[in-house]
Amino acid sequence: MKKFGFTLPLLLTAALSGAVLEEWPLASENRTRFTDFKILDAKEVVPSPDEHADFSGISDIAYDRENGLLYGVSDNGLLYVMRVKIGKKRIKALEIVRLEELKGKNGKPLKGKKMRDAEGLDILGKELIVSFERKPRIALFDTDGKMIRKVELPKPLRKRSNYRGKNKMLEAVVFHPDLGILSAPEIALKKEDRKSHTIYGKDIRFDMAGNGSLTAMALTKKGNILILERRFDPLFRYRTVTLSLLNPEKGSVKRLAELRSEDGWKLDNFEGLTRMEDDRFLMISDDNANPLQSVVVVLLEIRE
Repeated sequence: MKKFGFTLPLLLTAALSGAVLEEWPLASENRTRFTDFKILDAKEVVPSPDEHADFSGISDIAYDRENGLLYGVSDNGLLYVMRVKIGKKRIKALEIVRLEELKGKNGKPLKGKKMRDAEGLDILGKELIVSFERKPRIALFDTDGKMIRKVELPKPLRKRSNYRGKNKMLEAVVFHPDLGILSAPEIALKKEDRKSHTIYGKDIRFDMAGNGSLTAMALTKKGNILILERRFDPLFRYRTVTLSLLNPEKGSVKRLAELRSEDGWKLDNFEGLTRMEDDRFLMISDDNANPLQSVVVVLLEIRE
């Protein structure tokens, strides 16, 4: 995460302004077109000169449609409370309303990378569901970032030794009204096929072929689960972003889109996903506090 330029306590109480949104040419004229997937808009988030915080390091997002608030978590243990304005299929504005540190039940900020590395986010009623890496766990938080209680993990996800690495643990979480809280590690557990993914619930699991690291999940209007994967080739610097649709009732998975940088797509490290209204979703990239990367928000539409 980028440094803010002044102390965090002041940041948390400051009135925060919006970011500058610049056009991001996500798709070239030679892009691949998909039947059930469409990009409506893409913007790079550039903090304005008087911005009191930046958007760097956001790992996942969740939209509260009732209150019109967009929440985000970072791998540095921060909770972003934002407002996003969308009109005529365009992202018009994005601003940080409030910024909090994630805190334990005692009200004290989570300490150390092992405890603060938040990666997945969703909304359950008036509470936030957050999943973590390094020390794999899921917990419910209030909207001020204070932990309410931990959620019992499915048995395969409880031991750190079952994962393939400390940075490959619980990456995505989603709440399903019929199935409860579902979660998935970034890559398959040691005992599973490395080229596959498994989504775990309390008494259920869904298996699917993998096409990279699983980074986010979001519930669709019809109760299916939209799954985001991303892949990076360090040798050729190629990026791939894949969006698939899991039908929990049938246990089937349909690939909606595979965006590849070698096909003309201008991609970044997309890690966050949430449904806005109807069949429209917002996707966001984590820039890893790397000046060669960008924070990009994408408004997309799917057909189920």
